[in-house]
Amino acid sequence: MKESLKLVLSVTLVLVVLSFVSVFAGKEKSGIIFSHKLHVVQNEMECTTCHSAAEKSVKGTDNLMPSMEVCGSCHDIESESSCGMCHTDVNNPQYAPRVENYFPNFSHEMHLSAGLNCESCHAVMENKEMVEPYVLPTIEACQQCHTQKKVMPQSHGPNYLHTHGDDARSSSVAMVVNASQTCKTCHAVQFCQTCHEGDNLDRISHPLNYTYTHSLDAMGKEKDCMVCHTERSFCIECHQQNFVLPYNHTAGWANRIPGDGGRHRIEAERDLESCMSCHEQDAQQVCQKCHSK
Repeated sequence: MKESLKLVLSVTLVLVVLSFVSVFAGKEKSGIIFSHKLHVVQNEMECTTCHSAAEKSVKGTDNLMPSMEVCGSCHDIESESSCGMCHTDVNNPQYAPRVENYFPNFSHEMHLSAGLNCESCHAVMENKEMVEPYVLPTIEACQQCHTQKKVMPQSHGPNYLHTHGDDARSSSVAMVVNASQTCKTCHAVQFCQTCHEGDNLDRISHPLNYTYTHSLDAMGKEKDCMVCHTERSFCIECHQQNFVLPYNHTAGWANRIPGDGGRHRIEAERDLESCMSCHEQDAQQVCQKCHSK
């Protein structure tokens, strides 16, 4: 009987703790109580009633959060008894944090003038009953819409297919188009490789004899080969097909003298990861010829 009672009390305690955890997990960081669903769906309010600044906003860094005075146009904000309607902590009321790290050059004005409405990008907001976490359009959603409507950034002029290389080369790592956006903002490396592969490689970065000189760049690490050649197998397959060995794989690199093994034993003891960068896939065939016993 006592054991059963202990079990019941233990389960009850766990449930109580979990209930408190769930309550505090859902508590908003800013302590603001606000339901878009209540305002937009149930009271049929327009988004611009509270976010009027969005209509003329041309920067993603603009503060589009409604001020307390905007709330006061409908609610009694003068009475202290009303504070608890919007603030969980009436003794230390906080503002909802503004959005500061979204695309800085995003223009609401441009999108609205193009015929889009708030729901085009913020469709999920009408059913949201908490302020945080914020729900902002993803870059995938932007790309899908821009692709369907064939809308390009301002920098992508009619001849951009032939001039984009200048922007891409402006920074060899980040490919900066302007202070806030890069080619990688919208384009994955695979997008570039659709055109830039085989005989269509850029002759500035890959000269005609680059097959024979690329090792200088690779060893000097002046260029990041892995930006495009993400798989090590790209290097291994070509080296194997052309019987090209690393510069240190010369006479005396490996032998079957018991207790010796050649210079590769010393290098493997120093940096086995370097060996595995090429031999991870064929280690069984290469290494076990000698190390099987």
